[in-house]
Amino acid sequence: MFTRKMFITAVSFSVLLSVIGTQSSSAASAGGRCSKVGLTQRTKGVSFTCVKNGKSLRWTRTTNKKSGPATSAGDAYVQPTQSSDGADLCKLRDQSAQRLQFQALVAGFPTLEKNFEKSGSFKVAFIPIDFSDQIGESDPVGRYRDQMKIFVDYYDMVSEGRVKFIWSTHNSWVRLPGSISAYSLARSNDNYSIATAAMSAADPVFDFSGVRSVYFVLPKAQTAIRESVQGFLHGPFGSSGGFQTAEARIFNFALAGNYFDQPNKSVWSYWAHETGHMFPLPDLYDQTGQWGAVALPIPGGPFSGFDMMASQDGPSRTLSSWLRFIQGWISDSQVFCKSIESLTSLQIMLNPINNRSPGFKSVMVRTSDSRLVVVESRRTSIFDCPTASRNGIIVYTVDTRISHGEGIQRLVAPAGRGLVNEYGCGVPPQYDAILKSGDSVSVDGINVRLVKSGVYDTVEVSK
Repeated sequence: MFTRKMFITAVSFSVLLSVIGTQSSSAASAGGRCSKVGLTQRTKGVSFTCVKNGKSLRWTRTTNKKSGPATSAGDAYVQPTQSSDGADLCKLRDQSAQRLQFQALVAGFPTLEKNFEKSGSFKVAFIPIDFSDQIGESDPVGRYRDQMKIFVDYYDMVSEGRVKFIWSTHNSWVRLPGSISAYSLARSNDNYSIATAAMSAADPVFDFSGVRSVYFVLPKAQTAIRESVQGFLHGPFGSSGGFQTAEARIFNFALAGNYFDQPNKSVWSYWAHETGHMFPLPDLYDQTGQWGAVALPIPGGPFSGFDMMASQDGPSRTLSSWLRFIQGWISDSQVFCKSIESLTSLQIMLNPINNRSPGFKSVMVRTSDSRLVVVESRRTSIFDCPTASRNGIIVYTVDTRISHGEGIQRLVAPAGRGLVNEYGCGVPPQYDAILKSGDSVSVDGINVRLVKSGVYDTVEVSK
């Protein structure tokens, strides 16, 4: 029997993984305004790329994601002064209450692959939805094309090419029955009535074959849905059976509200955060502090804005080496692991975490069967807030007895450091936790000092 779906097809495409840039006539500077996404310029030996930051376009320093930065003879990578005990020693078992009860989001090993696998290609759907009293503007795909590309590039970076997302897009609005006010929402939650209504309306005109997650967008002018709605295989949406389309059962979705149309906000980072839960990565923020319910010493929680899973809006939009280690997105050979018992004075060069050049990405010192001290190198990337410089190292603890949303990872800052404002990022004050050359911290009987910072960070770790 013929159906509308046989006549109306969605436009599917793989988002291009590169943008051809041209030179701008004005000198580029970090955080400065630029005219077109993808423009590149070199100023005083520094390369900049024009990226979208909220509603504005800004210059940000360009990083080489594929091969890492160029090196001179003085910056050549040097092997550490002692050998690792082997990465397996640092694969701490997840002992959190959530893992024990729900077998859902992960704080430690073994890795779960009940939803998204650790590697592979994932087909995801882009579906615009509107209403009779809130009609969508023209060309919804064009409005979000750059955001889809950044999302693809981001996961290519943090997984070091192990994960690839392929967009299947519907190029026109899908009309939902009734008024948008029926779905009014002030705060983010897992209410999935709008998603089931949207999938039901889209099913006759969209081919869901092979789709692993659906990303809905709304008309730009709408204000009824303020934050977001999302659902996952491991949550109420999945436990209720998800949604059965003509081609496939869908267990994951995300829908961004008008919060993400504000300056300094971006929908790609919302997609990236919620997709992280599908792998399934935990929230690193402290949920007790959401929406000002509890005044926390560090707004958002103990990992501040140093990870995509700590804050989708944060100035440092990457994934920590611990989360990448759990996912297998950095290899065992990139993790230098020692027990506190076997550690003597160690000097090691760390390759910045977002680079793909050879070298250790992380030092992990196991202090108990549930706790680690982690050291990793950071550099500002094209995905970060362009006004925030995060070059240096961070030191933090991991406790696998702590659950998702309870502060699994806790930053350790040099004595006397507090909160600083990241102006232009649209976030609350952040913990001043980056170590520069000469800075040191001590935690759990471990001393960490940044000896030198260049292409690599030379770190001394001792007890």
